Amino acid sequence: MVLGTGMGGCKSSPQMTSDQQRGQRIYETLCDKCHKLISPRQHTDNEWIAASDRYGLRLKLQTNEVALLKAYLTRANDTDF
Repeated sequence: MVLGTGMGGCKSSPQMTSDQQRGQRIYETLCDKCHKLISPRQHTDNEWIAASDRYGLRLKLQTNEVALLKAYLTRANDTDF
């Protein structure tokens, strides 16, 4: 998705909902194909929402997949996972 360095603590957590965990899997599998993954904490909710929309279109993700991605990134950016 967005270029950066270091994933830093993005392990699955019991605090995440199943939708957020599914969003994490999307992030880790699809975004990693083109970019080095970064910690979700490196961007705000609004930045992740915009990036998810932009890249969701490029990757031809389904609406629900983009929603799962947003659910994960906007939750993970303010929590230590």
